[in-house]
Amino acid sequence: MSDRHYVHHENEVQLAKILKESKPFFARYGTTMIYGVAALMAIAAVVVYFQRQPAPTAEVSRDLLLATTAEDYQAVADDSPDSPIGILARLRQADRELEDAVSNLFTNREAAQVNLTSAAKAYTQLEDRKDITGPIRERVLVGLARVAECRCDGTDGSMKAASAAWDRILTTFPDSKTFKSIAESRVKRLSSTDSREFYAWFSTQNPKPGDDLLMPQDGGPGQVPSTPMFPDLHNFGLPNVDASTPAAPAENPANVETPATETPATETPSDPAAESPATPPATEAPVGETPVPEKSGE
Repeated sequence: MSDRHYVHHENEVQLAKILKESKPFFARYGTTMIYGVAALMAIAAVVVYFQRQPAPTAEVSRDLLLATTAEDYQAVADDSPDSPIGILARLRQADRELEDAVSNLFTNREAAQVNLTSAAKAYTQLEDRKDITGPIRERVLVGLARVAECRCDGTDGSMKAASAAWDRILTTFPDSKTFKSIAESRVKRLSSTDSREFYAWFSTQNPKPGDDLLMPQDGGPGQVPSTPMFPDLHNFGLPNVDASTPAAPAENPANVETPATETPATETPSDPAAESPATPPATEAPVGETPVPEKSGE
C-alpha cells in the first residue's frame, strides 16, 4: 500500500475516533450549541438591519414643510446635504432666492443682485452633484437659465449667455415635455431686436425702497423713460397652457332671453386729471416676475 493510501486511511481513523469521543459532548450540549448559534445569527441580522436603515427623517421633513424663506430652506439643506430631503430643500432655496430676485428687480435693484448671486450659487451646488435625478437636474438648468436672463442688460455677451443657458436645456433634455417649448420660445425671443432693446432699457432702471414707482403712462415726459414694445410672454411655469388659443364662448341656455340693457350716457369729467390713462402696450419683464400694478389717477 502506498504512503498516500496509508495516510488517507489514518486520517479517517482519527476522524472516526474524534467523533466517537465527542459524541457524549454533543449529546449533552448539542441543543444548547444550536440555540446559541441561532441567537448569534439573529443578533447579527438585527445589527445589519439597523446599519442599513436610513437616518431618521421625521424631524427634517417637518422642518422642510414649515420652511417659508430662502434661509429656512438653506438651513434644512445644510443639515442634511446628502439626503433626498436636503437636495429638495436646496432646490427650493434656489427657487425662492430667484423669486425674491425677480420681485426686487422692481423695488430694490441692489437686493435683487444679492438674491441672484445666492440663487446662482445654490443652483450650481446642485448642478455639480452626480447623485441628483433627471427631473431635479432639469429644474436646476431652468433656474440657471432664468438667472442668466434676469442678468441681461442688452449687451451681446449677456444676451448670448442667456440664450446659451436656455439652449443647454434643449441639448441636455431634448425630449422634455415640461420645459422644451418654453426653452425654444426663450431662445427665439432673445435673438430679437425688441428683446435686446427691452433689456437694455430695463437694466438702466434703478428702483429703490420707498421710491414712488411710476409707469411710463403715469407721469409726464421725462419722468419715466418709455418702455420698448415687446410681445406678451408665455405663462412661464405652465407649459401646457396655450395663451394664444381663444376661449370658447359660453353658450346661452335654450329659451332664455338676454335682457336688453340701456347704455348710460357718458359724462365728461370736469377734471381732466381724473381721467384714467390709456393702457400702454404689453412689455416684457424678466422671466417669472409679477408686473408692478399700474398707478393711475395721478
